[in-house]
Amino acid sequence: MRSLGGPASYCGLTARRFNFDVTLVTKIGTDFPQQYKQLLLAESINIEEPKLSHNFPTTRFRISLGKNERVDSRSLRLSSKGAPLTIRDLENINAECILISPVLDEVPNDVLRAAITSGKKNGFVMIDPQGYTRSVDRTGLIVPVDKVSLDLSGASAIKTDQMELALLANGLTGVQAMQHLQARQGIDFVISTDYCRIHLVCSRMHYWIDFEENYYPDSTGVGDILSSAFCCSYIREKDPLWALSFGVGAVRAALETRKMGLNKVPSGSFIEQNASYYYNVVKFQRL
Repeated sequence: MRSLGGPASYCGLTARRFNFDVTLVTKIGTDFPQQYKQLLLAESINIEEPKLSHNFPTTRFRISLGKNERVDSRSLRLSSKGAPLTIRDLENINAECILISPVLDEVPNDVLRAAITSGKKNGFVMIDPQGYTRSVDRTGLIVPVDKVSLDLSGASAIKTDQMELALLANGLTGVQAMQHLQARQGIDFVISTDYCRIHLVCSRMHYWIDFEENYYPDSTGVGDILSSAFCCSYIREKDPLWALSFGVGAVRAALETRKMGLNKVPSGSFIEQNASYYYNVVKFQRL
């Protein structure tokens, strides 16, 4: 199947479920289908003309899914690559939150630093570093890099999976790696996803929420949904536990739709229902 995807779509639609206004900082090509523009516009998300690149196509991936939801059953292959962002693309952005989530290398380091600096002046900055931990082999297959060096200082929060966490923390794993990012990069909230468990380290506390193992046909985009829900809840409530609960609740709600692509972005009421449950089952330990 063909589907509109990427963090701009998943994060944007999730933020709309929380009734936030959304501005996309992204690039598309002249090959971007009009129906996808209309889909976003119907959700009050507008792709403005400056986002259009006449010299590059729209970034596209071919995603192959296996028979279960584990990471090793999912592979990505690059079909076409869009234009990178520039610092100029960040001009006139005035937002309560900036969520930085490259899928490959479309956010260069200078743009990353500018986005963190700009976002911190107005509020909350969250980073999903997935694009900095990926490379492309000669066949177009997306593969992990061997080493990552990023200046994330000034960011409010970060969301990683276990592989990304180890790369960013010089080989450390688990809670120790999360504490390393918190101390070395000065990040307030470090979120790490594991299979059926999502962790949060903030201050000197480690929180985690478990959810039931099950088979879901498509988990694409749930990390973006988690990040966006966490940001929206924290901006509104200033409570990291509620934000974690809303993040996990949004992931569970999305997966339980058992739908593909953007159709899995859940309703606000479904997210809130799950969040209320998870808020009462959070586990924690003092570090």
